[in-house]
Amino acid sequence: MTVIAGYITAVGYLAPGTYPWTGADLTAKETLAVTMALKTHSKHRPRVIVEDVTGDGGFDYDLSDLVAWSPGFSVVRRVEYPVDDTDEDADVLDEDAWEIYSTPDGDFIRFLEDTPEADEEFRVTYTAPHDFSGEASACTVKTFDEEAVQALAASQFLRMLSVYHSQDQESTIAADSVDHRSRAVEYRSQAKMMAQVYYDHVGVKPDGPAPAGFTIAKAPETDRVRLVH
Repeated sequence: MTVIAGYITAVGYLAPGTYPWTGADLTAKETLAVTMALKTHSKHRPRVIVEDVTGDGGFDYDLSDLVAWSPGFSVVRRVEYPVDDTDEDADVLDEDAWEIYSTPDGDFIRFLEDTPEADEEFRVTYTAPHDFSGEASACTVKTFDEEAVQALAASQFLRMLSVYHSQDQESTIAADSVDHRSRAVEYRSQAKMMAQVYYDHVGVKPDGPAPAGFTIAKAPETDRVRLVH
């Protein structure tokens, strides 16, 4: 998949013009625009990670040990135990068989019934944000979504340009101030147009309700807090 340099190049193609920034400052702002776009896309179409965890005979397993787990974002979608890839029917645990248990030391998957032995594995499916990772810093966004996310990054960059030109400019020439205001409006309009390209692609209304995630409910028979997926 495309590396970050490809996203920055795309921002330049989609938001052409003369910028008030150059060199490292320009690159930093383009990179920030890409990062912001990835965070937005992660809310709409997060990465879905499937990871096998080796048991130790206990009932608590630290979520921070999962390779791509992101506190505050990631959500466990399902837990499979025992893992048997030779069986066509996966042993997906009912929600009553496990829970997310929070302690002062962090959040854990807690098995409420059977617990994995030291020679067994359980499989966790969870969500994670998109990023640039790997030796080549490849983006985790799916190829099908790349152009749309690049359009969203261009939108974020155009917003930066709009903010820049919206700021009060010290000038003795009134026409120069008018030009700054005109540019701010133009960049804001272009940003909205680029963002719409993305939202049309993912099928989301930018001013609509937030993407569905999870709610928190308390099991009536206990004081434990359970995440309801």
